[in-house]
Amino acid sequence: MPFSRHLSAPKFEARWPAVVIWLCAWGLLWGLEGVLNLGNLALLLVLASAIAGVWLSALASVGTSAMFVLMFNWFFVEPRYTFNVHLHQDLLLLVTMMGVSVVVSYLMARLRMAAELESQYAKASEMLRELSEQFRETRDVQMQGQQLQTWIAQEAACGVSVLLLQDGAADEGVGHSQVIGEAKGQDRQGLLACAQQFGAMGPGTGRHENQATVFLPLRGRARAYGAAALHAHGAKVLLRAHGRDMLQQACDLLGLEIERAQTLRLAQQAKDDAQSQSLRNTLLTSISHDYRTPLANLMGAASVIHDQASRLSTDKIASLAQTVIDEAQHLNRMTTNTLQLARLDAAPLQIKKDWESLQEILGTVLAKARQRHPQRRMVVAVPEGLPLIHCDAILLVQLFDNLIENAIKYSPDDAPIDIQVQAQSNALDVRVMDQGAGIADAWKDRVFQAFERVHADAAQADATDVNQLRRGMGVGLAVCKAIAKVHDAQLWVEDRQPHGAVMCLQLPVLQQPDVMVET
Repeated sequence: MPFSRHLSAPKFEARWPAVVIWLCAWGLLWGLEGVLNLGNLALLLVLASAIAGVWLSALASVGTSAMFVLMFNWFFVEPRYTFNVHLHQDLLLLVTMMGVSVVVSYLMARLRMAAELESQYAKASEMLRELSEQFRETRDVQMQGQQLQTWIAQEAACGVSVLLLQDGAADEGVGHSQVIGEAKGQDRQGLLACAQQFGAMGPGTGRHENQATVFLPLRGRARAYGAAALHAHGAKVLLRAHGRDMLQQACDLLGLEIERAQTLRLAQQAKDDAQSQSLRNTLLTSISHDYRTPLANLMGAASVIHDQASRLSTDKIASLAQTVIDEAQHLNRMTTNTLQLARLDAAPLQIKKDWESLQEILGTVLAKARQRHPQRRMVVAVPEGLPLIHCDAILLVQLFDNLIENAIKYSPDDAPIDIQVQAQSNALDVRVMDQGAGIADAWKDRVFQAFERVHADAAQADATDVNQLRRGMGVGLAVCKAIAKVHDAQLWVEDRQPHGAVMCLQLPVLQQPDVMVET
């Protein structure tokens, strides 16, 4: 349906019900003559006038009521077949009937007109709501502009072009923006002027009435983000205020949607900048604090070897060299975790996955852990015939390495570390269990956040030999959480009885790949 019929005055084309009502009323008048008095017959005529007004326009309803009152006077009021009235009460009856019929007919017609206009407004509101939903479902601004162009072209039945301004382009010209549809030089300048002036232009708008094109701005709250042009013959449709208002509302929907998207983008950018700044500040603070001790120990041991090598025994030199190795490994671990966390936060989905064996990954991790901690006992329970997992093996090695290293840090030297693997229907459960102090409920979620440490008091620069292994930046478990996330895995912590913590990892098992057997 063209737009000109959406919000126009109702066209009362279905007049046959009114004709039927009047014929029935006159049939009753002739049939009840002599049975009812003149006053009651007049009430039938008033009732018919009120009912017929539902299907007639105001002018037709008033005119028809007046005509039938005169006919009532001609056929039923003495002297009949004349317009003369002998009795004063009959004259008063006719005047009252004329007044009541005209008022009732007019009110009924106006009521119907208001109801139909209200229905048209409701349809227009529904159309705008659907258009707004289309804008929200489409993220691309160009596609939104095309949707607006198509919608206006259908509703206004005319050629439409849409100007979409880029940020700051209103001051630089149309060449820095995008025009959807065909717009010649003068119309292109009109689109830009409409956006700059933040108001409609063209016939019926009160501004630049001599233009053949109607320009409507895509208005946000404080500025216009473009404009729409309705060309030549279609502009006459917009001379009616209702039609122009509806199309302006459609343009404003797009303007507000563009503004909302820009606001969300700026808010997200500001949030990212704030998080980046906070992370940078925290990282610098942690580096200045947590890197100082291993660097001091490393430099001290190396200086002693360099300055007093001739006076030191072989055992002492070996002990100092081991200190250098341990501190260098500690620094390497902190640096690797920090860089890995930054990489996963920046591009969490850019990882290379392949089909890997969980037994082989755990074997690699345990071999390194036993090399670093030969005195620690590790009890491993891994069943045979486990399915392959689709993963990045390097990342999973780092995840298990961090979990095992974390369990070693926070448990007594003589307590074993238990590692268990259980196969579920669609997942593999890995549990790394220690016999340390455990983790309080309030910290079970926080331990997976960067730079959060339950035992931060054990990471002071003056750490003793007993608690020195507990030093760190609080990044290891955060890296584990990030690695688990990119593998669609779940990582959480549970309590172990009578004491200790259990790091639980649940890796999804996908449909296994086809194995090619060579013959």
